[in-house]
Amino acid sequence: MNICLRKVSLACATALFAAGAALSVNAADAAKTAPSTFKPGTYTATVNGHNAPVTIKVTVSKNRIESIDTSKNLETIGVGRVALQLMTDKIIKYQSLGVDAVTGASISSYAVLSGVEKCLKDAGGDIAKLTKKVEQHPAGTATYNADVVVIGGGGAGLASAIAAHQAGAKKVIVIEKLGYLGGSTNVSEGALNAVDPKRQGKQGIEDSFEKFYDQTMKGGHNKGNPELVRYLTQNSMKSVEWLESMGVKFKDEIGTATGALWQRSHYPATPSGNTYIRTFEKVVKDSNGAIQVLTDTPASDLIQTNGRVTGVIAKHFGQKVVLNARDGVVIATGGFGANVKFRQEVNTGVWKSVKLDNSIGCTNIQKAAQGDGLLIAKKHGAQLINLDDIQIHPCGTPGTGLMENIRTSGRNRIFVNLEGDRFVNEGAARDVLAGAIFKQPQSTYYVVVNKVRYPSRDWVDANGATIRDMVALGSVVEADTLDELAKKTGMDPAKLKASVDNYNKIVKGEMKDPLGFKADNKADTTLTEGPWYACKKVPTVHHTMGGIKINVHAQVIDVNGKVIPGLYAAGEVTGGIHGSNRLGGNAIADVMTFGRAAGTNVVTMK
Repeated sequence: MNICLRKVSLACATALFAAGAALSVNAADAAKTAPSTFKPGTYTATVNGHNAPVTIKVTVSKNRIESIDTSKNLETIGVGRVALQLMTDKIIKYQSLGVDAVTGASISSYAVLSGVEKCLKDAGGDIAKLTKKVEQHPAGTATYNADVVVIGGGGAGLASAIAAHQAGAKKVIVIEKLGYLGGSTNVSEGALNAVDPKRQGKQGIEDSFEKFYDQTMKGGHNKGNPELVRYLTQNSMKSVEWLESMGVKFKDEIGTATGALWQRSHYPATPSGNTYIRTFEKVVKDSNGAIQVLTDTPASDLIQTNGRVTGVIAKHFGQKVVLNARDGVVIATGGFGANVKFRQEVNTGVWKSVKLDNSIGCTNIQKAAQGDGLLIAKKHGAQLINLDDIQIHPCGTPGTGLMENIRTSGRNRIFVNLEGDRFVNEGAARDVLAGAIFKQPQSTYYVVVNKVRYPSRDWVDANGATIRDMVALGSVVEADTLDELAKKTGMDPAKLKASVDNYNKIVKGEMKDPLGFKADNKADTTLTEGPWYACKKVPTVHHTMGGIKINVHAQVIDVNGKVIPGLYAAGEVTGGIHGSNRLGGNAIADVMTFGRAAGTNVVTMK
């Protein structure tokens, strides 16, 4: 039986990212009616979403749910906003609330279900009938044949799939266990490190491949594989150009991601890492079926024939899925940062004195970053390396660990503890920053910025939230003066003002920073005028540097040091590239560079 699973086409995905539009009824659903009658009109409900309250507007006629508008929301682009649109799509299609939540975005999904239910109840709907389970899924076994199968639909997986198609694969299938594409790339800032003489030259930034290589090696405490690091640093600019060839636009100004150690971070001109995913989805759509995506389809095993990997076993709800791969398989399932049990088991390295339990969050998509690909590869002899190399990021949101609200990356900000004292060089590597934060009272701190960073209260972040919104939600403290900011946060005003004054002297070259911060006269400026903003932050698990051992061709290496034929890996699921500490901006460089390598080589290296 060859039953087709639900596909995510770009036509659908593009609409999902257009969070402002109400969903209208299409012709195919026009004949369907709800199992209830309503009092015609438009009804409104406000419910809690993942990031902030979401306003739901539902318009009904006597027998139908006509439209659902979720445009008033601050959910995460590429994740929560996708879930809002997918859920409205399904509710209207089935004319029912008895549909499944979107895998990997349950909070946003249930926000829609809850809000629509409230509206339909106000409209006089029969909630018992409207919540009866209606969404069904196929059973049996579905079989697919392809040249290449990619496990994981995040940045590395989609880059691999597209590169494989560009290298000559006529059929590529991507399986993704979540209900949407993008994985943790969606929630990244999107910084991509690369030596770029054109952009850097305009800013007077001196750089070279050798400098990039040296900083990556030293930043990772010389634990990275020199061959892999060399390949990454010499080819990441080619990844920038490859992305640009598909429509990605980068800002002209080169920045510095938190812990990047140098100004070579390329940022997308449109919000966050989701820019890459939106672009990839368009390429998928334009492939006219040559690249096919199956969501809600987690892999469970590999098919190995005479020592060569020739396919994947997966499941789609209750259905078994067999995917045959003529050329080979790419594993791109991400890291294991959200797998609390596993990360504690392997935490014998630099953070062994820190208990990585539920008290410490994770920046990645929880259901995505579970380490599934590692265990699948290990079962077939893959060598796993450096699993104790776990990166803690200084920019977690208290309570969730996600990187939200004001970010720590870039310049023109200071880190102060709860007393108001600066305690670390803000330009240091991430492990240094996190280690310093753990030593502060309550293992937390404030990032303090002012109008230099955010000249307007209507400045918009990647999720469409303004500083005004953040202040209203209580995640950011705003004040016109430092005295007022100190009062609102509980800091010592004298210490806070001294921290700002000393930082300004460092920037002006009037004093040397005892903490080691070195100002860049082209990028740093003094912080003197309000409004001032403070955002509390905590350390959070961000990246797992260990994983599947690969060579420079992205081929998976077994426990005997030999290549496993037909098996490739790319992205955070791999180990050996970043050493024991990843530089900020090197993850997306890795995802794109080794994703391209894996996709190309699985086709061309027979």
